[in-house]
Amino acid sequence: MIKYIFYFFALLSIISCSRPTNDVERALKKAGKNRTELEKVLDHYSQQLEDSLKYKAACFLIANMPYHFTVHDARLDSFRIYLGNEKLHAERTVSNYERTYGSVTGKTEIQPDLYYVTADYLIRNIDFSFKIWQESPWSNHFSFDDFCEDILPYRLSREPLENWKEEYYATFQPIIDTMEHRNNPEEVGLKLFSYIKEQEWTFDYLSTQGFGASIILQKRLGSCKEQAEFVAYVLRSVGIPSGIDVFIQEVNGATPMHFWNYIRNTDGNNIPFDYYETYEVIKIRTQKRKYGKIYRQCYALQKESLPVKYKDKYIPPGGLRDILLRDVSSEYFPDTHISVRSEPSNLFRRNDLAYLCVFNNREWIPVAWSNPKNGMAVFRNVEPNILYQMRLMDETRNVAASKPFIFIGNENAKFLDADTAHLQSMTLLRKFRIPEIWSTYITRAVNGKIQGANQPDFSDSVTLHTIQKAADFSYEDIKPEYSGKFKYLRYLSANNGFNNMAELQFYSEGKRLYGKVIGTEGAKDDFPNSTKHAVFDDDPLSFFDAMEADGAWAGLELDKAYQIDHIRYIFRNDDNNIRPGDTYELLYLSGNEWLSAGRQTADTTVLRYEKIPSNTLYWLRNHTRGKEERLFTYENDKQVWW
Repeated sequence: MIKYIFYFFALLSIISCSRPTNDVERALKKAGKNRTELEKVLDHYSQQLEDSLKYKAACFLIANMPYHFTVHDARLDSFRIYLGNEKLHAERTVSNYERTYGSVTGKTEIQPDLYYVTADYLIRNIDFSFKIWQESPWSNHFSFDDFCEDILPYRLSREPLENWKEEYYATFQPIIDTMEHRNNPEEVGLKLFSYIKEQEWTFDYLSTQGFGASIILQKRLGSCKEQAEFVAYVLRSVGIPSGIDVFIQEVNGATPMHFWNYIRNTDGNNIPFDYYETYEVIKIRTQKRKYGKIYRQCYALQKESLPVKYKDKYIPPGGLRDILLRDVSSEYFPDTHISVRSEPSNLFRRNDLAYLCVFNNREWIPVAWSNPKNGMAVFRNVEPNILYQMRLMDETRNVAASKPFIFIGNENAKFLDADTAHLQSMTLLRKFRIPEIWSTYITRAVNGKIQGANQPDFSDSVTLHTIQKAADFSYEDIKPEYSGKFKYLRYLSANNGFNNMAELQFYSEGKRLYGKVIGTEGAKDDFPNSTKHAVFDDDPLSFFDAMEADGAWAGLELDKAYQIDHIRYIFRNDDNNIRPGDTYELLYLSGNEWLSAGRQTADTTVLRYEKIPSNTLYWLRNHTRGKEERLFTYENDKQVWW
């Protein structure tokens, strides 16, 4: 049956692609001296009837080749070689390399695929892609267009050109061959994903250009971008239609992009899953993380993308400038839309575009666009319960076109503007939201013990305090629960705590005690700033991240035994709570202007402001230290972060 389907496609190909299309011809003209290499590919597949579908695939790749290139960095190439067989954490590997050879990254050079792709390379990729597609038991469930976008491409982003499919196939097809049930691409793909997740991954943001398929396979190294690319390499190499989805701006933080994967199942639906979040498939809509708008990385030029539709119009910086991204928000947030009227109503001139924006901790970033009519813009497939603002952004203007609003859903939105008729008192505890990942970290404190002893091995230890609750990001001041004099003092980690103490201070008769740092050696991933010394370095952001999950300890050897009358500590934290001694300023939005409610130097871990307008956005700035700040509303006497 599969054989006849391919011959049917082949017959259609003879009719539709018997000679280069206009797009292919334009690409060939741009290829310059390399045109002959690309024409060899077309000639190669134009000789036999059974190659007609491959000819069409070659047309697809060549027609869209002008939009692809490698960002070449000679220094990064040297670092890839240096990695060799080392199993050190990336950050330590980088520091070792830089001490000897200098910077890991250097001057970059754009190498367009049109100039560098050879006939042999392209033919090899096309032949192998067809092999894995034709051999897969699910191929008859997918169209040729699915194959072209989700299996055929020889690259995913700006990585070096490599024959990665064969290398990955040799690694992962044997795993599939051991599976009892292997007729469903979704089931097979997720089993492969579970296998991949069992391997250690070194998370690192070093290479903005990508390490490349081979080095990722060997070293399991990179950020969420490389993680998603790795999964896509694996799945495509065994004929499973898959790819990468992305948001172009985090809606509740500063991250410009986050990447995850999808598998196309036999029903034609795309099943999203995220390497970073879980071992199993996740429906993105059920995750706590917010996305706003979602785009898909494609190989083909996206003719509905903003730069293609409006070639002569100014496009603001950011992901909307990418001509290879396709809006797939309808797969995640179907049947949602919001209509927003501009203020003032005559703000938009003819042919102006309206941009839906989210806040990135410093400014509003466009994530979607609309062509407004009579001052009204409609944005479709928008995620609810997110803070947005509509803006006008062109060559000379970047102005608010609406008040900020929280999209509730079903065409409902709560618009925010200072209500000076209803003033309120505000109690502020933080300047930034608590990320979800911290719910795991702060519970590591529970059952941790602060102990004293007079034997260096703590064989006579007594517990001065047991931490009973999750950490709250602030310093804790306590009185010892046991009286006595001690020469040795320590924090002993709870089980599965990795120690994670940030600062620990002991006082006797009002004076802080100092001594020789003692305790468990080493640190997770060999981070030099995460050893036992971090507990006593007066930096609340550094912490002991031990190699051992259980029983790691950090302490002091004093010059003699002292009576301990006061203990102060802070567990692993983000330093975004109110810190005594720091100067803060509360801003509130009135119209489109940020107004100051005044500066305060904190004398406790709480800030209090009186007679502040309600129903608006607030922004707490720290003028002393730190970078992370986030907009919030104030509801039921609490900060609500957006």
